[in-house]
Order: sequence, then C-alpha cells, then structure tokens
Amino acid sequence: MQTVLIFGSNGLLGQNLVRRFKNHYHVLGSSVEQDNFLEALKVEYRAVDLTNRLQTRRLLEDVKPDIIINAAAFTDVDGCEEHREICWGVNVHAIENILESSVAFKPILIHISTDYVFDGEDGLYREIDKPNPRGNYARSKLAAENIILSGSLEYIIVRTQVLYGMGNKVRPNFVTWVVKQLQEGKTIKVVTDQIGSPTYAPDLAEAIVRLLENEAYGLFHVSSPDQISRYDFARKIAEVFELDASLIQPIETSELEQKAPRPRNSSFKIDKLFNYTGWEPDSVEKALIRFRKEYREYYA
Repeated sequence: MQTVLIFGSNGLLGQNLVRRFKNHYHVLGSSVEQDNFLEALKVEYRAVDLTNRLQTRRLLEDVKPDIIINAAAFTDVDGCEEHREICWGVNVHAIENILESSVAFKPILIHISTDYVFDGEDGLYREIDKPNPRGNYARSKLAAENIILSGSLEYIIVRTQVLYGMGNKVRPNFVTWVVKQLQEGKTIKVVTDQIGSPTYAPDLAEAIVRLLENEAYGLFHVSSPDQISRYDFARKIAEVFELDASLIQPIETSELEQKAPRPRNSSFKIDKLFNYTGWEPDSVEKALIRFRKEYREYYA
C-alpha cells in the first residue's frame, strides 16, 4: 500500500483529502498544530513546521512517502500584504524545503495553487493562459509553482478557487459565513463585480485522486464548471438553504477597501481535467445541495 503524506491535513481541504485517501492508501497527516483535528479517523499524525528546513527534512527522510500532497498555505490574502515574510515562508520556502528533502526518494508531489495567479481581466482561464499575479499572496503562489516546475519530481499542480465545505475546527469559508449570517437574520454585503468558479472541497479531493490514479501529471484547473459572481453565489446559497435572500445587499469591490487586489473574473475552464479523467465536479447548484446535507449532518 502506497504512503500518502498530506501537509496541511488539519485544514478544510486537508481533512477532505484524508477522508478520501484513507481507505486505499496509508495516510499520514501533518500540520503545524500539535493536535490532530482528525484524530477520530485514526490516521497517523506528525506535527511539522514546513518553514523549518530541519523539521521538514527529518520527517520526510523518516517517512519516505510515495506521494506528498501539499495543502498547507497561508491563504489570508490581506494578511499576506501585512505579513510578507510569513506569507513567503509558508507559501514558497516550504516548497523549497519539501523538494530539497525529497530528492533521494523521488515521491510524486501534488501541490495546491490558486486562481489568484491571474489578474482576472479576462476570465474562463485555461492552464495555458499566462499568469499575471497581483498582490503578495498571488506572487507567492506563482513562485511556488515555478519552483516545482524547475524541480526534479513528478508533479501535479492543482489550481482551485472559492473553496468551501465542512471540517473540524476549520475557519469559516464564504458559504458557511453566508449561511450563518442569514440564519441569524443578519444583513450582509456581497460584491457583484467578482466572478469565479466555486469549488466544493470533496470535489477537489476527488479530482486529486482521479488525476493521481490516471497518472495525469502537470498543471490542472479544478473548480465547478460554472462561473458566477459572489453576489449571485450568495443568493444561490440562500435559495438552496431556504434562507432570506433579501438580507443580501449588492456592493462593488471598491467599497470594501481591501488591502490586497482581487481578480475581477478568475473563473476557470476545466476541459483539461475532464479530458484526462473523464470526470468533472458538480455544478454550483448540485454541489450546494450536497453541501446542505453535509452541513445539516454536521450540526445534527
């Protein structure tokens, strides 16, 4: 049985990856926290700070995994503008440490990247389109991609966006935030001029498994096949959860005065994913219906 080491296993995607991989692979989870958020799944866990070169080397030389999935990242986009050294350490130097520590045993590396590598001026981006990152987070994620491209490991780079789902002790995401606010009868303001392709975390985990098992190496975009504004997405969430959509007020991005630039339209074309796997994630509506079931079970 192959060993899969999942960095960032305590996060939203990491937890979904552990659940999806654990029945067919020997899974080892790892995050910076000392506690294993998925202890109930009885998976082996090792705490590690990926920005620490020695810690990373010791873990990898001890485990020698067949597959490494790097789902660890500093994803606070505005925080990356304030804490540039931390951003670069987690998003870039960590990849350098992983690659340097893996040369001897040559695992397959799966790395999670982002739509933010694009400036968002066009939308419906394909893998062959030229990146133009704006902001420190975006630049750090593209830098990590380029380091992997110049390395010696077989790799799968997966770009995704607007990730949502449920997990133990994970921070709120756009969908859980909208649901909670509307359930509490609170008015929320949501931008009309940011368009993307939301991604349900279990679908992203499924895509990664399918790419790996099809030996589909290289760069892939993974998201729902739809493009939708944040405002319309919020209204769709309200519809699926049977909540009051009148509480959702439209605004424009300029009104938020955010520190980091946001892509105006970073939606994906996911033809390459389908061509290599014969599968694609659910539509926005179908995925939200599945998420509603998961959400209600989580709080039952």
